[in-house]
Amino acid sequence: MTSKLRFLFAKGVIETLLYLNKVGKAGYYELYKQGFVVSRQTFARILKGLEEKDIISRKLIDKRPPRVEYSLTEKGKEITKILVRLNEVL
Repeated sequence: MTSKLRFLFAKGVIETLLYLNKVGKAGYYELYKQGFVVSRQTFARILKGLEEKDIISRKLIDKRPPRVEYSLTEKGKEITKILVRLNEVL
């Protein structure tokens, strides 16, 4: 298995993508409180990896207090379609 696929199947990655597919966009804490992973540090690494691979986008919301909002990119939507279809077949 390639490292790209290995990352996709790491704990919490698929769940995060499917959740974003369901809700459209979400902030860090909304995603984190879903309980997909154990630690904040691990979850932050997942989000950073997904962003670096252009699977999700991160938008800074300039309010008080500042916050971020995550959503799927076109690439992320395509991957999520495949995951949903795979789930249907299984």
